[in-house]
Amino acid sequence: MTADQPQLRNYLRTPVRVAGDLGLAAAALAAAFLARIHIPLPGTIGLLPPGRIHFFLDYWWLFGAAQIVSLYFLGLYDPPERNDPGGTSRALALACTLQGLALTAFFFLAARTFPRSILLIYLPLDYLLLRAWKATTKSWFPVRSRRVALIGGGSAAREIAASIRGQEHAHFTLAGYVPNPAGTPSGDPIPDPQLGPNLGTIDDLLALVAGGKVDDIVLAAEEVSWRTSLLDRLARSGTGRGSVLLVPGPFESLIGRTRFRWVRDIPLIQVAGATEWRINRPVKRAFDLTLGGALFLLAIPLMLLCALAVRLSSRGPVLFRQVRVGRGRRFFVLLKFRTMRLGAEEVNEERLASIDDPRVTSIGSFLRRLRLDELPQLVHVLSGKMSLVGPRPERPGFVERYLREVPGYAERFAVAPGLTGMAQIHGDYHSSAQNKLRYDLAYIANWSLWLDLTILVMTLKTVLTSRGV
Repeated sequence: MTADQPQLRNYLRTPVRVAGDLGLAAAALAAAFLARIHIPLPGTIGLLPPGRIHFFLDYWWLFGAAQIVSLYFLGLYDPPERNDPGGTSRALALACTLQGLALTAFFFLAARTFPRSILLIYLPLDYLLLRAWKATTKSWFPVRSRRVALIGGGSAAREIAASIRGQEHAHFTLAGYVPNPAGTPSGDPIPDPQLGPNLGTIDDLLALVAGGKVDDIVLAAEEVSWRTSLLDRLARSGTGRGSVLLVPGPFESLIGRTRFRWVRDIPLIQVAGATEWRINRPVKRAFDLTLGGALFLLAIPLMLLCALAVRLSSRGPVLFRQVRVGRGRRFFVLLKFRTMRLGAEEVNEERLASIDDPRVTSIGSFLRRLRLDELPQLVHVLSGKMSLVGPRPERPGFVERYLREVPGYAERFAVAPGLTGMAQIHGDYHSSAQNKLRYDLAYIANWSLWLDLTILVMTLKTVLTSRGV
């Protein structure tokens, strides 16, 4: 195998899988029609007339589209590919179920005629074909574990190392770390149990990269810089602050999307400041009112069902009220459907809910898993206290703690809190406050309507796959 072949396989993996999934939907649908036309099946009245094959010609593309969309939203195209066969089988079964529900809803709402028996044959057949196809493509496109080297030996490096070790389905291994990139180590390299072997100096690391023993280098911040402290103090000072501009070096110029301003011919990167958000905020508000209003109207029947389920399942009020911190660190009362037993939150010390929290009711667990308990917050979106997308609102006690412990935390209050956000679609349940802040600041710095739409679509995907925080 040449050096370019693994790279070519990486490029071909998703197109081949998508094309195969599309072809399998058409094949399963054709097989279902042939079975009904030629084979008498239990529970059916006679054979299907051969002329009904025109339904296949009319709708094969619809079945193919439903297949691709359902697999996408169940995370079956996400890298890295799942290692657990049981998880893949459950995801495929759920994808076929969602596909069947979507197709049934389409034919019913569009008042289109379609043989119901075909759909009943198609779904299990499609599931079996998908399982075989996934196993085949996994052998065709094996994913090699990427070896990661960390530069830095502080808390950020340890957090990344712990994350790599905890990712049972991710294809990453920890090669080691360079503790002091600015100098040279003295004496023999001392391994760190959390970070792996000490790789020595930058020159040693470059040799490992050149020799193919390290694939990725992660630059982990060692300490809070004076620049971070400056941004934090400006954010704490309140409104009316000026912009913070950075004269970039080559490293800063290579970092992703940036907002440039110029003094004559000198480029300056806008790191922070209210100038752009004076323009963005009205646009984002109009987006929230338009889409939030539509979602609120569509969600009314679902909210009534949720309210009835909460009322019948446990003693106490339907809605739960709790003080949260919004934009500009102003307090507001957040509404949720109650998911815990009555009195579960009546404690002196604030604490986060945990997975399998004994305080959560059975209905509450279901509502939380599908994020249905958050639906009443659409009222806050319409009132302007919240946005559809933004950092999640925290409780006052946690905010005060994070303001003391997490540098830059005050910057997240430049925007309204959201129903969902980047941390919710990319983070894990127990992501640290520091890690969530990284997502929040990245969102604030890179906001666009397209980013909001992308996060909302990804939120549906997160809900269906039961991932996120």
